[in-house]
Amino acid sequence: MKRSRRIERFSDAPSEPPESENARAMRKAAMGCGITTLVTLLLAGLFGLGIFVTSRFAGGGEERPDRTAEPEPEVDDQGLPVPTHPVADPTVPGGALDPLAEMRRRYVPGPHVRVEGMIPSDRAYRAQGATSPWQSARSADTPWLVLGATYDRGSAPSASPVSAPTILHAPGEVTSRPIDLIPLVPVTARVGAMDGSGGPDVMHYLVSFDGYPGHFSLPVRVQTELGPVAASGSEGAAIRFSIGSAQRPDRSFLQRGESYVATMRIQAVDSQGRVSQPVTRQVNILPLGQGDLEVAMTMSLATDLDLYVTDPAGTTVYYGNTGNFSGGQLDLDANAACSGNLGVQAEHIFWPTGQAPAGTYSVRVAHYESCVGGQPVDYRVTVRACGETVVLTGRFTGMGNGQSCTGRAGDPGWCQEVVSFQLPSCRVSN
Repeated sequence: MKRSRRIERFSDAPSEPPESENARAMRKAAMGCGITTLVTLLLAGLFGLGIFVTSRFAGGGEERPDRTAEPEPEVDDQGLPVPTHPVADPTVPGGALDPLAEMRRRYVPGPHVRVEGMIPSDRAYRAQGATSPWQSARSADTPWLVLGATYDRGSAPSASPVSAPTILHAPGEVTSRPIDLIPLVPVTARVGAMDGSGGPDVMHYLVSFDGYPGHFSLPVRVQTELGPVAASGSEGAAIRFSIGSAQRPDRSFLQRGESYVATMRIQAVDSQGRVSQPVTRQVNILPLGQGDLEVAMTMSLATDLDLYVTDPAGTTVYYGNTGNFSGGQLDLDANAACSGNLGVQAEHIFWPTGQAPAGTYSVRVAHYESCVGGQPVDYRVTVRACGETVVLTGRFTGMGNGQSCTGRAGDPGWCQEVVSFQLPSCRVSN
């Protein structure tokens, strides 16, 4: 019924003249063009949307960062911010380089070591009119230095009579024998402490050396050239220290072949100002050759690790070639075949002042023989070149291998590439 009524209504409208064949053809052509245009526009829109989605969410669906946003700060392997300085283009005459960035460019660590720290020379900082950003106490009063500490000319205070903090050597510290110390090569003593109430509220450590004047105050949280001291309480602290020259308490210098055992004392101070009794470590000062380039290796256990340094001419200084024509000398070889110089935990190669040729050097460490029944041994290599210092650490396990490591390092289980570096001329005074 609805259908017939609608037909009737439309039939009441005036009729139009019949459409000609040409008009019908033109109308169909126009309709076809319109449809084609509409489809083209729809396809173009979909294509543009696809490009937008792809570009915006490329890379696993993550949105591209805002170019105006602040960059994430660089942090080291301890999660602490890495100090940064403006870096100039080295090709620009007179451009001041960031000393740390310049050292990172020239020192290339091996794949099995960790860079513990880089310390630019004082000359590098002076070149850009700045001072070292690190707080390393240095005083004419004493040859000792403690990284991150401040120096006080007075004697260290006595222990508090009541409720004094407690301080202990960290687990794993071998206190039965002295720490071997080569001048200007940092070593580490680890301790842990509790405040006078048995809690972790320790504020700083006091470090002194018997017979030498003054003492050092080291905060429990401070960033040093070689990483953070660590933290208070049971987490423990890594106290890094060295001596500027091989001196006895009376200021007399040790001669090559001599040694002197100093006593180091470490105390803890809590937030109430209470001072602990000290723990002591013996430190064996070894007077060795110094010069433009020194490479020292220390180890966690007295075993037979060997140090190799190859100069720009391709000549390697090691136990089988203790000196070369360019001036490099091996003047300390430890635990040779687990019999010679047994008990010493360091090796040392150096070039005297004015004799280290500029160019590329490489350093390797080999595990020749285990003198400790195959226990894991950690080693630390310190490169001192033209007044700058780089410290790297590595590890060996197993029984070692008596082959030579003079060629390119092969099996990292016993022969490891530590670092290669570019040495500039050291003839300008630091």
